[in-house]
Amino acid sequence: MNERGFTLAELLVASAVLGFIMLGVLLVQRQGLTAYLVGAGRVEVQQNARAALDTVLSEVRLAQSVTAVPAGCGTGPVPTGGGGTSLSITDQSSTAVQYQLVGATLQRNGVALIGGVLTLRIWCYDAAEALTATASNVRAVRIQVTTGTESGATALDGRNQRAVMESRVTLRNL
Repeated sequence: MNERGFTLAELLVASAVLGFIMLGVLLVQRQGLTAYLVGAGRVEVQQNARAALDTVLSEVRLAQSVTAVPAGCGTGPVPTGGGGTSLSITDQSSTAVQYQLVGATLQRNGVALIGGVLTLRIWCYDAAEALTATASNVRAVRIQVTTGTESGATALDGRNQRAVMESRVTLRNL
């Protein structure tokens, strides 16, 4: 008898081969998703750090004066120790401005600017390029920002990224 169709053995072999192919596709897809999530986390923390630095430095650069230097602003060594966590200035329009870290949010005059900020460290320099804790002597400011993922990634999750950026600016209007 020559009946058309597949035997049970042929169907089992075909199902097994199809299963292995689907497993391979699933593994490739999961690897791609993990790579995407790691990249998205890295972009998020880098953008937060860049935005925080740009916001603070652009206003500090044009400040008329530094009005208050927090404890630690004139201590070092830079960048491994010391550093203050807030800075008060008088901006170019003679308005008092204070940048500070509250929880994981960088704030300007109590208004949230950037989330995901883990640390904010500020060092103040005088005209002789020495660290100073006296507000009237400040001529340059170095700021270091460490940001982390805001999206609630766990410690072992690939999305859990950190970025550290720092820059230094000289006050122009002094």
